[in-house]
Amino acid sequence: MMVSKDRPMTRDPSPKGIGGAVGWPIAIALAAAMLAGIFAGYNQAAIENGGEPLPAWLGPLVGIGFCAIAGAFYLRAYGAVWRQRSPRKRRYWLALGVAALVGALIGVWSMADSDTPVAEVAMIADGPVSPGFAIGASLLWLLGLAVSMILYHRAIDDHEERAWLWASLAGWYSFVFPAPVWWMLHRADLAPPVDAMALFLLSLVVNAVIYLWMKFRR
Repeated sequence: MMVSKDRPMTRDPSPKGIGGAVGWPIAIALAAAMLAGIFAGYNQAAIENGGEPLPAWLGPLVGIGFCAIAGAFYLRAYGAVWRQRSPRKRRYWLALGVAALVGALIGVWSMADSDTPVAEVAMIADGPVSPGFAIGASLLWLLGLAVSMILYHRAIDDHEERAWLWASLAGWYSFVFPAPVWWMLHRADLAPPVDAMALFLLSLVVNAVIYLWMKFRR
């Protein structure tokens, strides 16, 4: 039997509200990123001053430990909020949470893995990384994206699914139009080498703009 997805996600009453339930994980992730940034800055300063840097694994370990402790307090305070929400809404927010967690882990790990000062970490797009980080971040991206997308598509209604499909198509167009042109112009020495990350970020921006417009337009 087919189950219709036409039902919009309903509002569930909760004593503390969804604002804090969503806001605190973001604050925890930002605090963990700050700890990783402090760790990276300390190691960079130690190297520049001829001192002994801390072990590379210590930064991620401290960040994970902080997240685990803060997460335990968070679940104690906001577990009831999530239990009162519908299964579909829980899947929706879990999908977003998994995606955010993967991004935070990769960002924290990147700062700990890099010798670049904190001020320059701004996603060292072309900076060298260690093989361990490259493999780990790639696996985190693939597995995290797969899990979050499965949860997301099981949770959304028809309206959001339509917004997502149009946004995905627009993101694809924003890649398929400029990529061959850039590649051909580069072959004629009329443009710099094709930057895959620039095209990737362009497709993400277009995807986000179209998705938000389709989802929230009246």
